[in-house]
Amino acid sequence: MAKSKTLVKKAEEAPLTTKAQNGSPYQLDPVQVERAATALVAHMKKHAQSKEETAGKKSLAADEDAEDHDDPIFLSVSTKQHVHDTSRLKPTKLPLPHPILGDDVRICIFTKDPQRAYKDLVESDAFPAALRPKIGRVLGLDKLKKRYKSYESKRQLLAEYDVFMVDERIIKIVADFLGKVFYGAKSKRPIPLRLTAGAFIDKSKKSENVVGTAQGVAKEIENALSATYVSMSASANTSIKVGKLSMTPLQLKENVEAVVEKLVEKHIEHKWRNVRALYIKGPTTKALPIWLSEELWVKEEQVLEHAPKLAIKSGEKKGDKKRKWDEWEQEMIDEDELAEINAKRAAKKPKAKKEPRNKELGSISKEKRSKLKKDALQSVPATLIAG
Repeated sequence: MAKSKTLVKKAEEAPLTTKAQNGSPYQLDPVQVERAATALVAHMKKHAQSKEETAGKKSLAADEDAEDHDDPIFLSVSTKQHVHDTSRLKPTKLPLPHPILGDDVRICIFTKDPQRAYKDLVESDAFPAALRPKIGRVLGLDKLKKRYKSYESKRQLLAEYDVFMVDERIIKIVADFLGKVFYGAKSKRPIPLRLTAGAFIDKSKKSENVVGTAQGVAKEIENALSATYVSMSASANTSIKVGKLSMTPLQLKENVEAVVEKLVEKHIEHKWRNVRALYIKGPTTKALPIWLSEELWVKEEQVLEHAPKLAIKSGEKKGDKKRKWDEWEQEMIDEDELAEINAKRAAKKPKAKKEPRNKELGSISKEKRSKLKKDALQSVPATLIAG
């Protein structure tokens, strides 16, 4: 445990920003990435071993269940400005040199109806024999809606398979139907799949159900299994799965470099100038930095030569705000422009004439007025009232 802490400390203290001699103004330092990956893997394995020893029991099927307890490793990206371009927020796959998913995965594919066309495609001789056993089920949209209406049935389906893929033409319908059971977490969120790959698509026949070729669809599935997925949120922080604990530090380094290259190029506005920090971390570990920006701004014009002067100083009364604002206007705006602004303000707010207030009636309540009227009637002679 002490050795892993030493590695983590060294990874944190190393210089993290390097500038390229050509091309992009910034780049990752491969040595720092591998150093951080080595420290993170050592720390996570020590922690898992310590936890197992504390529990006092070891799994007899540890080797068989290693895949189930293979903790994921994430790349955490922090940007200086929020991601505003909505075209960059769509879920996208990023190829990995070392796939995260193993060879013994069980796949369930949600397809457009009729599902028989896609089942026949998977069972055909043209479909790769090595990939066919991984596909455990092909489920059409109609059967999905009929058999898995309840919350418990959806949870049972989620537990049966390791990976879910969905025809990109029905992804919105499937997402609305499966709801938070599948989309509440990112671990088994269905992967978009192009099941028309390899087929000719006649755009004039939009309602026609186009089925791709065996080779084209197989290639799409293989690419999906060897990639990770990024869904950029409209914020300054994003997390992407880039590896697992069973990988070597070198494999993690290569995966991180591949993801960062594509991510910065395609999904981050202003590219490297907008990246504030890059970290790697486990599900419960602290984040180890692999790159930190020396600048906190994206554009040079965002930097002020002097600190801004506050219009209102701390401790001043609220009544001073208007006076301070007027002083700021007189100082910063030209005299002609200020005179024009004041003239427009005066035109918008004409002085209203105040009506003279009737002190006698305006200040008398209803009860008092009734009493005065009654007293006045009593003081008048009865003969005058009768006449």
